[in-house]
Amino acid sequence: MAKKKTSQKQLKLGNQFRTLTVVREAIDEEARTVELSFSSEAPVERWFGMEVLGHKSGECDLSRLNNSGAFLMDHSVRDQRGAIESARIDKKVGRAIIKLSKSERGEELWNDIRDGIRPHISVGYRILEIVHTKRDENGLDWYRATKWQPYEISSVSVPADATVGVGRSEDEGDEATTFSIELREEFMDDEKENTPEQTPEKTPAQTRSAPAPAAPVTAPVGDGDAIAVERQRCQEIQALGRQFGLEKEAAAAVESGTTEDQFRAQVLKAVRESSASPAGTDMELGLTDNDVRQYSLINAVRASITGNWKKAGFEREVSVALADKMGKDARGFYVNYELLGRLGRAQSTAANQGGELVATELWSSQFIDLLRPASVAAGLGVRFATGLVGNVDIPKMTSGAQFYWIDEDADGTDSGATFGVVKMSPKTISGAVPITRRLMQQSTPDIDLLIRDDMLRGLGLAVDKAILLGSGVGAEPKGIKNHTGVHAVPVSAWDWPTIVKFETEVAEANADAASMAYVMRPTLRGTLKTTEKAAGTAKYLWGDDNRVNGYGSAVTTQMIADALLFGDFSQALVGMWGALDLTVDKATKAASGGTVLRVFQDADVALRHGAAFAYGEKV
Repeated sequence: MAKKKTSQKQLKLGNQFRTLTVVREAIDEEARTVELSFSSEAPVERWFGMEVLGHKSGECDLSRLNNSGAFLMDHSVRDQRGAIESARIDKKVGRAIIKLSKSERGEELWNDIRDGIRPHISVGYRILEIVHTKRDENGLDWYRATKWQPYEISSVSVPADATVGVGRSEDEGDEATTFSIELREEFMDDEKENTPEQTPEKTPAQTRSAPAPAAPVTAPVGDGDAIAVERQRCQEIQALGRQFGLEKEAAAAVESGTTEDQFRAQVLKAVRESSASPAGTDMELGLTDNDVRQYSLINAVRASITGNWKKAGFEREVSVALADKMGKDARGFYVNYELLGRLGRAQSTAANQGGELVATELWSSQFIDLLRPASVAAGLGVRFATGLVGNVDIPKMTSGAQFYWIDEDADGTDSGATFGVVKMSPKTISGAVPITRRLMQQSTPDIDLLIRDDMLRGLGLAVDKAILLGSGVGAEPKGIKNHTGVHAVPVSAWDWPTIVKFETEVAEANADAASMAYVMRPTLRGTLKTTEKAAGTAKYLWGDDNRVNGYGSAVTTQMIADALLFGDFSQALVGMWGALDLTVDKATKAASGGTVLRVFQDADVALRHGAAFAYGEKV
C-alpha cells in the first residue's frame, strides 16, 4: 500500500537576473525613453531546477521599480544611467519605460541603445515566495515564484544565453545576498518507506525517481508560522546588509542562524569602526620628490594650448595615470592633490612656500592643507574625502538602544538601534584662472605655485559657500543652513540670551561637542565686539580672547549679513570625486595673447546630523 511521505528541501536563493532584448521600435527619440520587456513566464534553468516567474495578479511586486527605480549599467549600483518612469504587467509580460540621463555616461548609453549596439536588458529581482509545481519526465523539478520583486533594470553587454533571450548576466558573481526558503512536498511512494532530507548543492538539477505531484505543494499545517518568522529574519538581515554595504556579512549571518538583534549589533560595530569614512579610489601616484620637481603646471598649460606634449611628457603621463584610475578621460588634463600639495615642498623648503604645512587628522590631509587658507569651514573641522567614485552612502545611527526600569519577573521592553544613510552624489564646481601672455613665458617653480594657489583659492571659496549656504537646487549642493534638522533660532536682537540660545538648541539635541564654533560676517563680528553682555560690565559678546560664549569663532564674507551659524562642523562631510580636471580656453583672452585655465571638480556636501547645528538671522 502506498504511503504518504514528506521530503524537505532547503533552497538558498540569492539575487537573480534575467536578460531580454530591447525592441528597436520602442525608442522615443524626442522623449529619450525606451519601452522594453524585462520579464516573462518563460522558464529558466537554475541550479535547483526550472524557475518560472509568476505574472498573475499579486505575484509580481513592482513597488521598487515604480518608485523612481534605477536603470543601471551591468547591474552596478554605482553606475546609474537613467530612471524607470513606469513599470507594469501586461499579458504575463513585465514592461517598463526607461528614461536615459542627459549626463555624459547616460548620453553614451542612449546612443548605444539607439544604434543597436547594446540591445540586451537584464532585470535584477528577488524571490520572496516560491512553490514546487511538478517534476517532469526527466526528473527535473519545476518551481513557480508566486511572489517576487524586481528592484533594478540594467543594460548588459553579454547575456549568458542569447539564443533564448533569457539568462543570467555573465559578469554577475556569486556574491548575491542569500536567504533560505523551506519547501515541503508530499507524494505517494510504493518503493521506499523513508525519504531522507535532501540539501542540493549549487550544481545542475539532479534526476530523482519519485513521481511528480499532481498539484502545487505547500508546507504542512503548523509550519507556516515558523517559515514566516524565518523569512522575516532573513529579509531583515538582508536589508541591513544592503543598506550598509555588508552583503557578505549578511549572507554569513543568514547561513549561521544569527538573529536580527545580533546582526544589528554587528552592523553598529562596523559603523563605529569605519568612522563613517566613505571608501574611495586612491588618487595618489606614489611620486618621488624628483618626480614632483619635474612636473610643471605651466608646461602642461602650454602643451594643452598647442596640442604638442613633446616637452610635457611627464605631465601627460600623470594625467593618463589619473584617467586610468578614474575610468574616464579629462576635458583637458588631470592633476591630483598629492602633486599639488608637494609642489612647494619638493621645490623649496621655505615655510612661506609650503614647506611647513600643519598636519591635521582628516581624511585627506593633502587636500585640506591646500584648502585651509581659503576655506573657513575646513579650518573648523569639516571632514573631507577625496578620490570618490560613484554615489556614496555613509551609514549613521539614528537612534540607540533604550533601557527601562521593570518589576521583578516582568518582561523587558525590546529596543534596538536604528540606522540611516547619508547620501552624496557628484556635483561639478567650475572656475577660471586667467594667465597673461608674460606669465605664460615664465618657467619657474614660483609660477607653478602662483597658478596652484589661484586655483585652490577659488575652489576653496566655492566649496566654503556650498558647505555653509548651498541651496540644494539644481547643480548646487545643499549646505548646512538648508539641511533638514538644523535648529532655527529666532533673532530679534544680538544680545547675550540670543547667543546662548544657539548653544542650548544643539545641547538639547545631545549634539554638543567641545569643537563647536560660531561663523558670521565681519559686520556681525563688529556688532558683537561693541555689544555688552549686560550694561556697564565692559564685557562684550565677542570676548578679548577672540571667542564667543567660550567657543571658537570664524569670520567670512561668504555668510549672509546679520546671520549666525553655530555647531559641530565635524558633522559636515565634503566628498571630492576624482582629481582636478584642467582645460585651456584659448579664445577668451586671445586679443591680449593670454589664456584662461578652466578648473572642474566634482564635489558634494552632506550632514551626518542636522541637529548638531543652529542657524538664525536677525529680522
